[in-house]
Amino acid sequence: MESAWAAVAVVITTAGSIYTTVHHGGIVDQQITDLKTQSVQTEAHVAKHDDQLGIIQQQNSAMQQSLADIKDTVHDIQSQVRKTQHGNHE
Repeated sequence: MESAWAAVAVVITTAGSIYTTVHHGGIVDQQITDLKTQSVQTEAHVAKHDDQLGIIQQQNSAMQQSLADIKDTVHDIQSQVRKTQHGNHE
């Protein structure tokens, strides 16, 4: 009879260990799924910022070109004013 009880105890212990392993395995699987989801969200967030950075760089280039155009215009105006002033003094 004692060997029967011992066998039952081994079966119960084994079943408990299997349940614990399966339960923890399920938790780990959920954590992996959560991390993958978070990774996808992070990648999407980074891609959004990359797009925004690209737009900002385009705007910056356009402003630099506008500034260069303004500088050229101011230089042309200064040249015309100098020619006019120089011409009046001669």
